Amino acid sequence: MIPSKKTGLRFFIASSMLLANSACSLLAPAPELSNAEACVKLNAIIADHSQNFQQFKKSRVSSTGVINMQIWKAEQAFPTAKNCQVWEWSTGLTNYMCTWQEKGGAVEAKASHDHGVDVVRQCLNKQWTSDSVTTKSGGVRTFFSQPNGKTIISINAFKESRSILENWKTTLYVGDKSNLKAEVQ
Repeated sequence: MIPSKKTGLRFFIASSMLLANSACSLLAPAPELSNAEACVKLNAIIADHSQNFQQFKKSRVSSTGVINMQIWKAEQAFPTAKNCQVWEWSTGLTNYMCTWQEKGGAVEAKASHDHGVDVVRQCLNKQWTSDSVTTKSGGVRTFFSQPNGKTIISINAFKESRSILENWKTTLYVGDKSNLKAEVQ
């Protein structure tokens, strides 16, 4: 039996709609995590720090030119976070870090920082303390730590120093205190 032109056209239209719908769902951004989901993931990241974030490592990223470290893509674990990675340094220190660019500049970066600080505070118990400092770029960095703890959490809003544009970024850092002895941008 030879299909009619109408049947072929219907099949073509149905297939096209299915393909278009599938493509849209693949290209749509992942839904933002709720604060409760973020707390579950953040506490899992903190617990997994002693295991070099094995649970959160995905595919290894080429670290050509960066001889002192290995980099893995990592699972997103924080609202609005993008580009999450696990960095393992040759010294044995590791950190989980997410970076996302703020479209509007300093005001939006600081608002994102403040929201991140609020989320982190909701996730941590009373043993964690925080301290904030102003960065050289006019941004802000808030550190969370525990007495005698090896893990530190940092939310940082800063202007990129190597850009002629007003590029502001926000970062979430979970890792070793020793890695944060670098100068604050």
